[in-house]
Amino acid sequence: MIRIFQQDATSVRKIRDIDSFSNTERTLWVDLQNPTPAEIKSVEEKFDVDFLSQQEQLEIESSSRYIEEDDFLIANSNFLVPDADQRYINVPVSFLLKDDTLFTYRNADLKSFADTVKRIKSRRALFSDGAQILISIFESRIDYDADLIELVSGEIKAINRLLDLDANLDREMLLNINDYQELTMLIRENVVDKQRVITSMIRSDGWFNDAEQQRLRTLIKDINSLIEHTNFIFERLEFLQNTYLGLIDLEQNRVVKIFTVVSLVFLPPTLLASIWGMNFDEMPEVHWKYGYVFALAMMVLSSALTVWIFRRKNWL
Repeated sequence: MIRIFQQDATSVRKIRDIDSFSNTERTLWVDLQNPTPAEIKSVEEKFDVDFLSQQEQLEIESSSRYIEEDDFLIANSNFLVPDADQRYINVPVSFLLKDDTLFTYRNADLKSFADTVKRIKSRRALFSDGAQILISIFESRIDYDADLIELVSGEIKAINRLLDLDANLDREMLLNINDYQELTMLIRENVVDKQRVITSMIRSDGWFNDAEQQRLRTLIKDINSLIEHTNFIFERLEFLQNTYLGLIDLEQNRVVKIFTVVSLVFLPPTLLASIWGMNFDEMPEVHWKYGYVFALAMMVLSSALTVWIFRRKNWL
């Protein structure tokens, strides 16, 4: 799908039919979403541009994430999107800025792009070239990253409230903590990726005016605060994980303690039973009328004495 946003005297027109599109003057934005090879070729021919391949978009080297020449600028960045399993995956997005026109190449439906379209329609005066649209897309994306971080932080607080000695310490809770650790690392990598790209845009030579440079510097400040927040979340998740494992150790120690106490309580009666169970002829209690009752009483008394000693020592 191709969407072309072209500015006229009174509004910004959206054009979808690339074949009938001929006048490229005052074109602000050309957005390619899941384009076919024919659509890519058509845009490249009409606007005299060359898009990077998907493999080139995925390169992590700084030289591949940001390319600046005399007549064009290319920036590649990853955007987080939820998948079918309610997880998040990175989707590469390529931005190409030539003259005053922005070209975007993506293979997913991104809400930050839809929000930017709404802003263009409602506040046309704010968008006079492709650079302003590029910055607006990144501003919207950073806002969504901040919302996602707040969501993760709230869910971590909910897990924290569930952790106590009486909680049901099962395997699922530990796996949830591990999932949030992976998600936090993914968010941090995604935000750092944008930090690298926007820092390169700030250092660009003549592509952004003073007002746009100020917006980019504000974005860097927002990104730095998000990185600090993700670091805090990750430390908190490590603390929760250690707390969870500590509670498991306490629960295991409590179980072992119970078994130990039970074993020790029955140790004296076992000793008495062993003594009186010896097959010697000369044992005074063997023919005693009250020997059986006396033996039972001694066993109960020895167990009670053991429990009393444990309680006195605060071992129970």
